[in-house]
Amino acid sequence: MKQPFLITLLLVALTANSPAQPAPNPALDKQFTNTVRPVLTKYCVGCHSGASAAAQFDLTAYASLAPVLRDYPRWELVLSRLNANEMPPKQAPQPPAEAKRQITTWLNAVRAGEIRAHAGDPGPAEYGKTCPVDPANQAGFDNSGESLTISPGLMSKYLDAARRVADNLVLKPNGFDFAPFPMLVETDRERYAIQRIVSFYDRQPTDFADYFQAAWRYRHRASLGKPNATLVTIATENKLSPRYLTMVWQSLETKEDVGPGAKLQAMWHALPAPKSTSAAMPRDTFVQMRDHVRRLRRHTEKLFNTPDVTGMTANFQPFVMWRNRELATSRRIFDPSALRVDGEPPPPDLIVTRGPTFGKGEDVEVKKAIADYIKDRQSDPDLVVPAGQRARYEAAFTRFSNVFPTGFQARERGRFYPIDSYDKGRLLGAGFHNVMGYFRDDSTLAELILDDQGRKELDSLWQEFDFIANYTVRTWEQFVFNVGFGGRGLLIERPTFEEATTQKTIFKYRDMYLEQAQPSNNPAATQAIRVHFEAINAEIRWLDQARKDAEPRQLEALLKFAERAYRRPLLPEEREEIPAYYRQLREKSNLTHDDAIRASLVSLLVAPDFLYRADLVDTAFGTSPRTPDTATTRHLPGYALANKLSYFLWSSAPDAELLTHAAAGDLQKPALLLTQVRRMLKDEKAQGLATEFGGNWLDFRHFETINSVDRERFPAFNDSLRQAMFEEPIRFLSHIIRNDRPVLDMLYGKYTFVNPTLAKHYGMPPLPGNPDTWARIDDADTYGRGGLLPMAAFLTQNAPGLRTSPVKRGYWVARRVLGEVIPPPPPVVPELPHDEAKSELSVRDLLARHRANAICASCHARFDSFGLAFEGYGPVGGTRAKDLAGRAVDTHATFPRGGEGDGLKGLQTYIHTTREKDFLNNLSEKMLIYGLGRSRLISDEPLLEAMRTNLATKGYRFSALIETLVTSPQFLNSRNEAIIAKESK
Repeated sequence: MKQPFLITLLLVALTANSPAQPAPNPALDKQFTNTVRPVLTKYCVGCHSGASAAAQFDLTAYASLAPVLRDYPRWELVLSRLNANEMPPKQAPQPPAEAKRQITTWLNAVRAGEIRAHAGDPGPAEYGKTCPVDPANQAGFDNSGESLTISPGLMSKYLDAARRVADNLVLKPNGFDFAPFPMLVETDRERYAIQRIVSFYDRQPTDFADYFQAAWRYRHRASLGKPNATLVTIATENKLSPRYLTMVWQSLETKEDVGPGAKLQAMWHALPAPKSTSAAMPRDTFVQMRDHVRRLRRHTEKLFNTPDVTGMTANFQPFVMWRNRELATSRRIFDPSALRVDGEPPPPDLIVTRGPTFGKGEDVEVKKAIADYIKDRQSDPDLVVPAGQRARYEAAFTRFSNVFPTGFQARERGRFYPIDSYDKGRLLGAGFHNVMGYFRDDSTLAELILDDQGRKELDSLWQEFDFIANYTVRTWEQFVFNVGFGGRGLLIERPTFEEATTQKTIFKYRDMYLEQAQPSNNPAATQAIRVHFEAINAEIRWLDQARKDAEPRQLEALLKFAERAYRRPLLPEEREEIPAYYRQLREKSNLTHDDAIRASLVSLLVAPDFLYRADLVDTAFGTSPRTPDTATTRHLPGYALANKLSYFLWSSAPDAELLTHAAAGDLQKPALLLTQVRRMLKDEKAQGLATEFGGNWLDFRHFETINSVDRERFPAFNDSLRQAMFEEPIRFLSHIIRNDRPVLDMLYGKYTFVNPTLAKHYGMPPLPGNPDTWARIDDADTYGRGGLLPMAAFLTQNAPGLRTSPVKRGYWVARRVLGEVIPPPPPVVPELPHDEAKSELSVRDLLARHRANAICASCHARFDSFGLAFEGYGPVGGTRAKDLAGRAVDTHATFPRGGEGDGLKGLQTYIHTTREKDFLNNLSEKMLIYGLGRSRLISDEPLLEAMRTNLATKGYRFSALIETLVTSPQFLNSRNEAIIAKESK
């Protein structure tokens, strides 16, 4: 029999289900049949049809408007691709401009119809108003066990959310992961895998200038106050490769008499020593050295022809791949033909003349790029060798090129690589013509920069790339489809889809191409063909086996995911039920392995053990401490305590360290518990506490969806500014939490955090960077900011839109900040004018008239003055001297309980002298309610008093509040089953 438990609902990001689909518009249906579909058939169906349709988008499935509407999100993507001129591909035949316009016009009409049909659809912003979310408790928090329920509508939202999570699932050889975007088609998986590799490349320290700068620091280590520094310590300190820094240092210090190394050393030895321990050499100096190296390596790069075989084009994939391999393995060598003896004319054929890079030269831009390259190379004075010194210079260039490669990796490779031209190609591309294909070119990075762990990670990323995106199979299938473009003299019967990837078929193509190449007697061509087809076969065979081998590992990963989702070890019966459900999906529902894993994942994400957090005391979920239970309470076992602690401080599941202690059963030990609490408060995940506790306590949790501002009157209030306003209090509270700042900083702090958008709104000096760049402003008080009170989010949220509202702003201070309990207004309250610009009286005068009503006066006297102190801030929180009607604003206020003051500083002084205790009491009570996940009880008074006392004793540090709460009996225990059963009768 399961133990009774306190239920606390997990916070899950949700979206609403789509409503029923309306009937298609007859006119649009007819237009699709008569106008749109014929164009699609002529220009698009060739690629987007059949079992291997590009992007798995089969246009033949759409015979009328009805299926388009059912699958409208994909057609929304079609519209965006058409508007971006991405489809059809540039190399494909293009429809007439008028036909393309008709399609986009039709799609826009369909889109407009969808918008009209679903107007008022309860989506993410409104769903909670129609189908209420779980009610908050009386303190305003939505994590209270006594007030949480799951309605059918909410369950439907959870199911939809689970499916969306499953859409992001990525299956890997050793398990699975989640992508940051849905993985619905192969191109999504391709993009995900490519981004991971490119991101890895971008993180690597490959800038020569950084190494020259680090070498300078090592050279002058004593002058810079680090006499004991080594190349390894300096490399580590500057996040560089110790091995490569050593190579660069040796190249700079090992004397060179001639060649590029000698000139680089001259630049190196000309660098001055630092004048003090804190002096720094301008980076421009090291950039000049880097540019010198890059120029020489570009002009001495070894280039290659593709093999020349009669009847085979230079774009033949085996030849392109051969050329790629030659380029990739030649990054640390140089082309001796780039050097010329002084007085002699340059050789007539400095670069290759055949290959996909150069073709027939019909492309004007490419011809210009080639000409520019030849001109730059021939005019480079550093490539001129004195007569009789060629061998000596070649040796110098060999040493130089070995240290300074032409590149560490190729992020993108167009058809004309490595010559710069408009055709940059796709990321990680092989440079094929008109077809996809990828080539790995990072051996130099592995040789010079990466350590063993880095090489292992990169190898894994590339292996997972093909496993995830299946690009070898897809490239091969495209090759088979377009086989005539590779060898026009071959008469090959195209294999079936099932036969295409068999070893027999692949080797059949290999042998036929080898036979065709034989008369040309070109060993490079023979090698290129053999290596290419055998590599494809080996990779496809590996993929087949790897996917079979991965299935049990992915199923085991599903069990591990279930443990993470349930936040505890699985019970024996659960370890049997989850795989059994997967097998049922495979055998009875005929799902593929991938689909069965996704469906199983969805089932876990809507299981009660995931949707509910239960303070279980059953020994199956972890041992309780040895301390004997009292008559009325029981200690929470390890996993229950770990979950309670994690959702309190992080609003998220416990991490591995917490779960390890949960398994060990030692989490209730006071010293260890406090160690974990302090660790968790410093962690960046403590932002969850700032967002969920702070957002609900101060009532800004949903500010990012607020739409009450008139954007025509206040055009500066856009989505970016709204988001910045929302983030400011979160970042401020996160700073207090993670740095254990005094909680009184919330009231009196003279600092805040802004990004460029918010800095501009606040009238602060321009802040460089993008919207994700945030900075602490320590003198924010000089701009009327600092602490929570003058933050734009609160000022804007508590204003109607076209005027300020001292009532709402004052009520927010009294109710949310100071914790006053104020009764609701009477049923009939006179409305204040909507727009202060059109009002004859100021807001202050209107409120004075309003307070003349005795019914209203008693309550308004408690908070209006707080709001009047904010009259120096307009409806969207900007500082002002006049209201919207041009009247001078008056920020003077006479506060309740005595005292008066002007503006923000006057209010802060009043709170400090008169109401600070109210703030501290309110903060303590709200934290208790949030941390315990229930309303305040009379039995909590001693704990509240302890929280307040410890706050004062420890300098009002935030941690004092938390540590007192989490070490309390209320937090560590649950009610005894017998007591609960007795109370339930």
